Amino acid sequence: MEKMHKMYKVFVLLLVSLLAMSRTDAQVQGDVFEGAKIALRTGNARELARHFNANIELNIESENVEMDKVSQTQAELILRTFFQKNPAKDFVYVHQGASPEGSKYSTGTYQSGSRAYLVYIVVKQFGGRYMIDRIDFRQKT
Repeated sequence: MEKMHKMYKVFVLLLVSLLAMSRTDAQVQGDVFEGAKIALRTGNARELARHFNANIELNIESENVEMDKVSQTQAELILRTFFQKNPAKDFVYVHQGASPEGSKYSTGTYQSGSRAYLVYIVVKQFGGRYMIDRIDFRQKT
């Protein structure tokens, strides 16, 4: 009987450990949005690029940047220049949702001095990981 009790304790401990270590798709996808939020709040292009797919779609209306496919490295450099010209004051999400195809998206407001930008982010799953596939900056009027 004591042996069964010990085995039960080991089983429960193992189960609790596995549950604590397992993460849902929503949590992993949320990590990408949370990481992007922190990077946008601080104007940190390098940190933001950590969440990019190898190639992304990048649009920055005020800089006349419209690229259907740009490498993670190029996107980081372009955003670094954008953040230098438009230092971060704040960033907040306004809306988040999902498409029927499985893409996740969010819209937010990037504040830089007296300028505000609408930011649109699309996150997709690549090789089992959620990554930013598209990011747009549109100046609010």
